[in-house]
Amino acid sequence: LVTVTRTLLVLFVNILAAYAFARIPFRGSALLFALAMAGLMVPSQVTFIPNYLLITSLGWQNTYNALVFPGLASSFGVFLLSNFFKGIPKEIEEAATLDGAGRLAVLFNVVIPLSVPAIATLGIFTFLGTWNDFLWPLIAISRMEMMTITVGLPLLAGNWGNVEFLGRSLAGAWIAAIPTVLFFLVFQKHLIRGISLEGGF
Repeated sequence: LVTVTRTLLVLFVNILAAYAFARIPFRGSALLFALAMAGLMVPSQVTFIPNYLLITSLGWQNTYNALVFPGLASSFGVFLLSNFFKGIPKEIEEAATLDGAGRLAVLFNVVIPLSVPAIATLGIFTFLGTWNDFLWPLIAISRMEMMTITVGLPLLAGNWGNVEFLGRSLAGAWIAAIPTVLFFLVFQKHLIRGISLEGGF
C-alpha cells in the first residue's frame, strides 16, 4: 500500500513539475530549477530531523501520511524527466495545440506516451527505494501494526540461538524479496531502455 501509493504520487508530482520546467516559460524558472538540482547534493539523512518535526507538527506520526508524503518532489525525478521532455520535438506538441489540445491534453496524450522509458525508470527506482527503505519508516512509525516490512523483519529474528526464529526470519526475507524481483523482471526492458536513452543519467 505504501510503496504503490508513493510511487504513483511521485510520478504524478514529478511529471507535472518536469513538464513545467521543460516547456512552460515563466519568470525565475532557471533559478528554481537550479535550487531543485541543488537538492541532489543534499544527503537524504540530513532531511530526517526536519521531516520528523514537520510530520509531528501535522499530527502525522504513526500514520500512512508520514510514510507517503515526505519526499514526493524528487530532484532526481525532475532532472530526469525534464531532460527527457526537452528531447521531444516541439513540433509534435505544436501540432496537437493546433488541433485544439490544451496544456494538460498535450501532456497526457502526447508527452507522457512518448516518455514511457523515462517514467518507467523513475517508477522502478521509486518503487524499489520505497520498498527497501528502512531508516525513515523506523523514525516515523513506532506502532507495530504500522511498520513496513523492512522494519518488521528484524522483529522476526527474536533469539538467534533458536532455530525456529532463524527460519521465520529467513522466510520473511524471502517474502520481502519476491515483489522487488517480480517488479524488476516485468519492467526491466523499460529500465534498460531508459538508461540507454538518458546516457546513464
